[in-house]
Amino acid sequence: MESNFSSEFRPKRVGSGFSTLELIVIIVIIAAVAALSVPKIQDYMASYHLKQAASNIVSQMQLARIRAIKNRVRTVVVFSPTAFTPAGGGAFTIYEDSDNDWVQDVGERVVLQSTSMPRRVTLTSAVFDFAGNGTDLRSFCGFGPQGLAARNGSVYVQGAGAGQGIVLRNSKNATRTIWFWASGKAEIL
Repeated sequence: MESNFSSEFRPKRVGSGFSTLELIVIIVIIAAVAALSVPKIQDYMASYHLKQAASNIVSQMQLARIRAIKNRVRTVVVFSPTAFTPAGGGAFTIYEDSDNDWVQDVGERVVLQSTSMPRRVTLTSAVFDFAGNGTDLRSFCGFGPQGLAARNGSVYVQGAGAGQGIVLRNSKNATRTIWFWASGKAEIL
């Protein structure tokens, strides 16, 4: 009689896979990591949307500048700021001002129809100095046929005062300011 001693004392394998307790522990760990990361992701997304909205405005202003040079006509960017709303708000329009009166008249070519801000980003302010001394502030600017900031008489229209120009705000109350220079350059500060 032969004895198979080694096989008798080998532990028997009951089953493979995870136990219910192991599965619950893994789910709790995943839920904890997700709960900790959601606020960071929301902050990142709010910052991302604000940055993208500012970049979009600068790009569209460059388009207006190129159109002014190409078509040898004043191109105006009109901003419609709103009070801050969590859902976002405000818009801007670009048109060619062929009669140089700073008013969009019938028949003047629209370069960009009213463009709204993305969700959770609000255009809260757009202030441009038309007098050069801060006494005539308006919510539009423009480019002359040479690509410089358009003039109101002898004064170049540009962003006005510290913290002015074009101000965007996101749902986390962060802001981005776009400054409009006499050279026709729009810059995110």
